Amino acid sequence: MAVIAAILGSSGDGKTTSTIINPDGSFDFKNYQGMSPTTHMILNLDRKTLPFPGSMWSRENKNYLEPTNFNEIRAALKYVAGNSEIKSVSIDTINIYLALKEFNDRKKMTYDQWKDIANDVIELNALCNSLLREDQIAYIFGHTMLQTQMDGSEKSVFSVIGKKLTKTQPEAFYPIVLMTRVETGSDGDNKNFFQTKACNSSAKTPLGMFKDFEIPNSLKLVDDTIRDYYKMK
Repeated sequence: MAVIAAILGSSGDGKTTSTIINPDGSFDFKNYQGMSPTTHMILNLDRKTLPFPGSMWSRENKNYLEPTNFNEIRAALKYVAGNSEIKSVSIDTINIYLALKEFNDRKKMTYDQWKDIANDVIELNALCNSLLREDQIAYIFGHTMLQTQMDGSEKSVFSVIGKKLTKTQPEAFYPIVLMTRVETGSDGDNKNFFQTKACNSSAKTPLGMFKDFEIPNSLKLVDDTIRDYYKMK
């Protein structure tokens, strides 16, 4: 069974870009220490241009796909599971896939359609658990929304469509949930972070996995930490 980690935040908060960020939070192709294109697969459900230079991830390199439906996502995960070189995969983002499915089915949307959308989220988790190998990590990228709590406070949670997934939040299916935070610079030189614990959010990580509440938005740093914690090869 693979390890699944959700990385949640607003659009533009550095989720996809975290792929190429060094563990110290820097970006430098001359001293590149981000995710390896040899061992990391990207499933671009958004089907938009990747927000970083170069062509390290591409169909030609066989480390990049743009699934358009759930069957194609399933086929892609089977490919990932069958390739011994691939150690991790990012699914980016699940929300855009759900939004496109809702848009395409809008004229025939019934309770069953809403149920299918919720089931896709649940089944994706099940697929990662059943198809991927024990030495692989699946990163589910998603967007957030503010949810009003009983005491009137607002909490940042996984953004969902319809009511079915508000009863059981998707975060319940993930052992690791990281939340993005952006520190805005006066000149636009922003700093991006991942929060490892809940603070008006649904962030959570296993006990002792991360020492710091905030870490650089480096997927490589997250990947190394998870592998060390679970003694993964």
